[in-house]
Amino acid sequence: MALAAATLSLCLLLLALVVPGRLAAAAWPARAPSYGLVLWQAVGLVGGLLAIEVALTVALAPLGATHLDAVRAVLDGSAPAAPWWTWLALLLGVAVFARLLWVLVGSAVGTLRARHRHRVMLDLVATRNPLLAGARVVDHEVPLAYCLPGLRPRVVVSRGVLDLLREDEVRAVLAHEGAHVDQRHDLVVLPFVALGSTFPRLPGVRTARAEVALLVEMLADDRAVRHHAPAVLARALYKVGAATVPAGGLAIAGAGGDGVLQRASRLVSPPPPLPPVARAAVVAAALLLLAVPVAGLLIP
Repeated sequence: MALAAATLSLCLLLLALVVPGRLAAAAWPARAPSYGLVLWQAVGLVGGLLAIEVALTVALAPLGATHLDAVRAVLDGSAPAAPWWTWLALLLGVAVFARLLWVLVGSAVGTLRARHRHRVMLDLVATRNPLLAGARVVDHEVPLAYCLPGLRPRVVVSRGVLDLLREDEVRAVLAHEGAHVDQRHDLVVLPFVALGSTFPRLPGVRTARAEVALLVEMLADDRAVRHHAPAVLARALYKVGAATVPAGGLAIAGAGGDGVLQRASRLVSPPPPLPPVARAAVVAAALLLLAVPVAGLLIP
């Protein structure tokens, strides 16, 4: 299985070191954020699977010509004695899988707890404004607008936002936050939080996390401008800036400084939609990526 190990390792290096930078530099995801997210999710999922599969392939290599032969040899007891480094590779694969699962579950549980605590606090200190249906208002001078997604979501604006923004801008911001809630963008971001915690030093992982956050904000922007003027939402973005968000929340300025400017420019000067042929090519690329771990099992 030397060829399988080498091929999978090369694919993993490309996904970790080359693809994130190229994809982040591409202009087309801003033209179709949902398709950009599909490709980023494929890159993240396949990258995690390959990190595990490479280690397991190295561990099984002395036991058979293919993965299936090695597993069959282990099950029927005919496998030769494995050298020490195969056990090390096996432990590494199991450790990567356990780490990914642990961080994913831990991130989900921690986020849910943080949201519950913050939701309880909001219910105690926030007030309702009959002119802002569904929103909670907190008496704080810092301009802040965010949502707490989940089964019992909350959309929150501060007094600073109401003092700073015009009425039409406030309503555009609320529409943006409502899009986060309705489309459960928190679930889209969560796997990349797990990847970032598992491989915190990899620049490609940090790039993926930042780009996914930016595309999620663009999706919410696109939903908001269905009912509000793009220039109104852009002005609100410029005014609110990149405020800090409580743990577990998603904010209108969630992508940070440069991302806010990029989103505002995109709203003022919308790029042309991505053609159907290009969208089909993105879906095909994502499917091709997902086929790589499966194909690796068939390579001798």
